[in-house]
Amino acid sequence: MRTGSSRQTSQPGVPARSGAPREVNDSQFTPEVGFLGWSDLIGLRSIDQRRFLNQPARRLSSGQPFQAGIRQLAPFLPSDDRVLVARAGGRPVGYAVFTVVDPDRRWVLEGIGVHSSIGAIEPIWEELLRVGVVSAGLEGAKRLYAKAPGDSDVVPFIRSSGFTPYINEIVLGAPLLSLTYASSRVRRQHRSDVWAIHQLYMATVPQPVQYAEALTSHHWDINPRFSASVMQAGWIVDLGNRVVAYSRAESRPDSHVLEFIIDPRHGELFPRLVAGVFADLASMAPRQVHVLVRGYQQEFIRPLLDRGFSIQLEQDLHVKYTTALARAPVASVVNFPQEVKEPAGKRAPTYLNGSSRDPASGSIG
Repeated sequence: MRTGSSRQTSQPGVPARSGAPREVNDSQFTPEVGFLGWSDLIGLRSIDQRRFLNQPARRLSSGQPFQAGIRQLAPFLPSDDRVLVARAGGRPVGYAVFTVVDPDRRWVLEGIGVHSSIGAIEPIWEELLRVGVVSAGLEGAKRLYAKAPGDSDVVPFIRSSGFTPYINEIVLGAPLLSLTYASSRVRRQHRSDVWAIHQLYMATVPQPVQYAEALTSHHWDINPRFSASVMQAGWIVDLGNRVVAYSRAESRPDSHVLEFIIDPRHGELFPRLVAGVFADLASMAPRQVHVLVRGYQQEFIRPLLDRGFSIQLEQDLHVKYTTALARAPVASVVNFPQEVKEPAGKRAPTYLNGSSRDPASGSIG
């Protein structure tokens, strides 16, 4: 759901690094970085070294600077896209695309790029990420996230910018096969299941990951029509009054993307869970299927490989915490004059009606 809007084309609140301008291929060169403007759109098309992150992408155009830039600049349309542009000599030489995600307005790095003519990419990517972190903090974001393959050339810049890896993730993919078997113990998620799913998450996911992700129970709400082109659905396996396995799918025009949580004590239910999910998805038009497997879920990779999946990508998930200005409370002493202090009582209080001379009395004299 899009609730915010950004139309900035400059960043007066983001401090630029000091120092005289240098040649663009100088490793000490510091580019001018700011939010995308209309004049930058044409130049973005010439930036040919592009890195698409946060895979599998939430939408087909995720990480694409031109499409994200159009959404950001289009008037009267709310946008969660934040496109930063690095300029040298007034022309774009690099970019970074972020998406703002509800409910806490966290920033997610979707893509980053640089022009192939640039010999020294370090100062450009470093400054794009630095300004991105500052801009997120100025908008009130407490966390930024970045997914990137461990061997990507972007990772050193992500980590030098203060991002910390908190878990690794394996992306498996396969064509969707038509399946006819679905266990009766697998059912669609209901609105009332949200709290039980969150309890399963709290009980099974390592504490450092929970702290980094900072998810609330609202994260598990299902929006059947997540966007114009994305649908969501969830499935659970419950034993009595307790949810022990859960899977959620985002269905896009080109693929289904699945994530799951399962109680390790009931790992034998995983084949039934995925069979029920695949049977439901098989009723839709055929498309690619991706399953996200976290590092603490690696025992479930083999059942997926046996079903025809293959490992397509291994990536690290990073988090960066923004900082906020801290204001120390000002302690002050208030001296009350002796005459305004409440006099000490000299007799026991009474709660009876007062006399006619007593202003607090309800009687009329």
